[in-house]
Amino acid sequence: MLFNKKNTAKTALYVFAMALGALCFIAVYGVRVLNPCYDAWLFGRGDLTQHYLGWCFYRISDWTFPPGLTDRLAYPDYSSIIYTDSIPIFAMFFKLLSPILPETFQYFGWWGIACFMLQGLFAAKILDKFNVGKVRILIGSIIFILSPVVIEKMFRHTALGGHWIILLSIYLFACHKDSYRDIKKTSFWWGFVGAYIGCVHMYFLPMCGAFACGFVLCSFFCNIFKEKKISLKYLLPGISFAFCLFASAYLCGGFSTRTDAGSNDLGKFSFNLNGFFNAKGYSKFLPALETYRDGQYEGFAYLGIGVFILIAISAIYLSANARGRRRVKKIRACGDFIIYGTVYMLMSIGLIMFAASPDVTFGNRLLFVLTDSSTLTHYWGMFRSSGRIIWPVCYLIYTGVIVCNDRFWNKKHAAALALAACAFLQIFDISGKLKSQRMAFAYEAAYESPLKSDVWTRLSDSNSKRERFKHIIWVSQNFENNDIMNLAKYAYDNGLTMNNYYFARGINVNENTKKSLENLDKSCIYVFDSETVIGGNAYCVVNPQDYPLNLYEADGYTVGIVESID
Repeated sequence: MLFNKKNTAKTALYVFAMALGALCFIAVYGVRVLNPCYDAWLFGRGDLTQHYLGWCFYRISDWTFPPGLTDRLAYPDYSSIIYTDSIPIFAMFFKLLSPILPETFQYFGWWGIACFMLQGLFAAKILDKFNVGKVRILIGSIIFILSPVVIEKMFRHTALGGHWIILLSIYLFACHKDSYRDIKKTSFWWGFVGAYIGCVHMYFLPMCGAFACGFVLCSFFCNIFKEKKISLKYLLPGISFAFCLFASAYLCGGFSTRTDAGSNDLGKFSFNLNGFFNAKGYSKFLPALETYRDGQYEGFAYLGIGVFILIAISAIYLSANARGRRRVKKIRACGDFIIYGTVYMLMSIGLIMFAASPDVTFGNRLLFVLTDSSTLTHYWGMFRSSGRIIWPVCYLIYTGVIVCNDRFWNKKHAAALALAACAFLQIFDISGKLKSQRMAFAYEAAYESPLKSDVWTRLSDSNSKRERFKHIIWVSQNFENNDIMNLAKYAYDNGLTMNNYYFARGINVNENTKKSLENLDKSCIYVFDSETVIGGNAYCVVNPQDYPLNLYEADGYTVGIVESID
């Protein structure tokens, strides 16, 4: 399904598309990030730091079952590597190799270039499936590779930069007519997609799941209309998808960590219907537009000037084709159009509504509310950043306009020139953002800890002499992410565990924190901030003076230990 070994020309085309992905990555992010021993670029970058330190703590923790758990970030409880967004499949693989790896090792740069290469590969395969010419395939692949939605996520929410899995899902669905009877092969590939989601990032579930459901739905209708029977075997690709998803998530510890499954924030990070043309600082031509909520940056889906021109070409082509289309003579062909067209439409509308949920907005206006069911929104809230679900629609648009451009021109070299001009305008439009990404990542960085007080040094020196400290107890539920990251870096450097961390989903550590304060331990370093509170629904202020601790002021924190270091 994915590769035809007999067709060397196509294989070469796909290799070129992957090479384009690698070249685009290096052009934007440089080569320094590919050095596995260079990690300074990963600090002081919010979520990216969360991903890297999550891997660092996981690497030095003992093996457990499920293997994706560590007790070093929510000590004494276990937490899953899923909730640090550290790309669990890479984390577990490299932990196996840890004994032969250097002390400092990062895989995020190689994850990035691999994603860009696979983005190029599956973009080429999708366009090839629709019979776009080879030169136009390579040009069109660049539009996919440098998609604004990819650039927005890569090295920010790094695991979510793996958009190639969305393209693979689109490709598998596009191949449905030719492949759905080959149950073994289709079950394998949909199982692969499910496994990827479970061990990379669960936000791909509704995106890729829409195409998996569409695949099964089309199989069901094709089975009825073409083969005049109903066969349950066509459900196997969907079953394989679901089984592999849950199996991989289980092995990564996704079901072994107590988290807040729902969220009251559903809608805060939704897709605004102006998102396709809301540049939000990406464009040289178009301004940022108003949104109904500040958090709707998660629904970023700017298409780009080049794509807008291709949309105009597509509109002309479709309009002309609609006026001059020939009468369909084959009922079977008409049936195919109805089946696949209907499912495509259902998937697209469903993805848009999911992304815009539950309050559908345009600009600064609320249009309507999809649902006010508290039960539904609770579970829907598992994907609280619902705006991200719009990404597959962006890629469907890319596919449609590039294919229409290829059909529009009578001469293929004209189609290539038009597409090349649009690709150039697309890159020029977002070149400011690409340049800022290069400035941020391509040049050598140096990390300097903001923890400057000599208290931290004295604690480290004392620990290196007597190994007296084993844990940091962060006595707070109100913290800035940078605060917890700075303390986590200190803890990692000194071989200490953390009782709390910046997790993708909240893990309730209140009970363990209370127990730690009630049973003070000389192996713990207690860190209080100026607004320290603990508790469940009822918060209570914690005063470090109320505990028999030796207290030290350090960089805006109060640090308490049982035995003095003086």
